[in-house]
Amino acid sequence: MYTRIINPLLLLIGMIGVFILGNNLYADLMQVYYGNHNIYWTHKDSPLPLEKTKNSFKVSIGEKTLLDHLHGKTFFAADGDLVPYPVLAKDVTVRVNNWPAVKAQILTRTTVTGFLFGVHLTLLIVGLVQTCLQRKKKKEKTGNRPRG
Repeated sequence: MYTRIINPLLLLIGMIGVFILGNNLYADLMQVYYGNHNIYWTHKDSPLPLEKTKNSFKVSIGEKTLLDHLHGKTFFAADGDLVPYPVLAKDVTVRVNNWPAVKAQILTRTTVTGFLFGVHLTLLIVGLVQTCLQRKKKKEKTGNRPRG
């Protein structure tokens, strides 16, 4: 009698995929929800100039942005003797938290990983069901034979 080899193959492919992709999916989701999100700041020793961060945020004082104040030399600070001097754009630096970009990248990856995990989980379940049904049929066939 012809026996199908596809059932154990589905089971094997499903198990390998569930373990590998499941671990990757679990690790990514744990990083997104429980990981340390404070490690994605730009380094203390290399902050960015304000001009490079103008697409990320804007700080306004009154009706003008901080960058406009700095270029127009209308923003002043005082030194140790309380003598005012204009603050220039090169004096202002910014540290940016890159966590939102990293999070978006991880969640995009988990979309693909989650879909593939679902495919492999389906293969695993189909392989298990077909293997169990095949064994049940074998037992029924061998159990109905007269012994002699």
